[in-house]
Amino acid sequence: MFSISSLPSLAGKVFIVTGGNTGIGYTTCLNLAAKGARVYMGARSSTKASQAIAQIKQLHPKADLHILTMDNAALNSIVEAARSFAAKETKLHGLILNAGIMAVPYEVTRDGFEIQMQVNYLAHWLLTYHLLPILQSTARKGPGSVRIVCVSSHGHKEKPFGVTKMLYDDSEIEKFGNFGRYGLSKLGNVLHSKTLNAEYGPGSENSKQGNGEIWSASLHPGFIATQLNEKNRDNASWMLSWMHPMLKLFGVMRPWDEGCVSSLFVGASPEFTADLSGLYFDEFAKVAKTNAAADDEGERVKLEKWTREVMKKGGWI
Repeated sequence: MFSISSLPSLAGKVFIVTGGNTGIGYTTCLNLAAKGARVYMGARSSTKASQAIAQIKQLHPKADLHILTMDNAALNSIVEAARSFAAKETKLHGLILNAGIMAVPYEVTRDGFEIQMQVNYLAHWLLTYHLLPILQSTARKGPGSVRIVCVSSHGHKEKPFGVTKMLYDDSEIEKFGNFGRYGLSKLGNVLHSKTLNAEYGPGSENSKQGNGEIWSASLHPGFIATQLNEKNRDNASWMLSWMHPMLKLFGVMRPWDEGCVSSLFVGASPEFTADLSGLYFDEFAKVAKTNAAADDEGERVKLEKWTREVMKKGGWI
C-alpha cells in the first residue's frame, strides 16, 4: 500500500497545486516541498498564501515555495496565472488540480457559469489548456515525467451528490440542488482526466508523434476534516451539522493531513505507472469504480466539445 514516506527525492522537479494554501492543498504542498520539489502554491489571496508558506518553512526551512495568484471564479486570472508561470519556469512535472468548493447555493459567476462547475472544473480545464505547451515540453524527458492530477470526489456517483449524466441547460442546473451541482462538477473532473489521457497519455497520437507522454488520473481524496467540509457543516445542510462530529468520532472523517495521499501517489510516486493513467482512485491510492456517466465515451466527448466552445466564445482560449 502506498505511503507518503515512500516518495523519492523530488529535487529538480516543479509542481503547481491549486488551492494550495489550505486543507488538502496545503498538505500536498508541504509534502512535495519536504521532498525537495519546487512548488507553486495556487491561491486567491497572496497574503494567505504567504502565511501558509511561512508555516511550511517553520517545518522545512529550505522549502522551495512560490505563490501563483489565481481565482477560479475569475477565468481571466487563470489565463494570467498560466502566463505568469510560463514566464518564470521552463518545466512543469506535476499539475495538481485541487481547488474546489462544495454544495454552495446556486450562483452564476461574472464569467457566466454556475459557480461550482467553474471553480471545480472549468477553471482547471483552462489552466491545463494554457500550460500544455510547457507540460508537453517537459514530458519529452520520458514517459511518466509529467503528471496531471484531477481531484474529484465519490460525490460524482453517490447520493446526495451522484449524477447520471452532465447537464448543460441552465434551468435544469439551477433546479438540480446544491449537492447535485457539486456532483456535476466532480463528474467533470473525472471526464477531464479521461480526455487528457486519451489525447496525451500512453498510446495517444500526441505521444506517438514525439510530443511527450503525459500521465493523468482523477481521485477521491476521502471525507476529510478540511475548511471546505467545516464550512459546509455550518452553511450547507442541517444534516451535516450533526453528522460531522459523529463521522470524526467513528473515524469516517479523516484528519486533514491524510487527504493528499492519492494526489501524491498519482502526481509524484514511481508506483503510479503508465497502465494506471486515466483511471480513478480512492483515498488510499487504490483503483476505484466511477459511475456509468464517467465511463461513457459520449459524455466525455460531449463535455470536451462544449468546454472548448464556451472557452473560445468567452475569449479565454
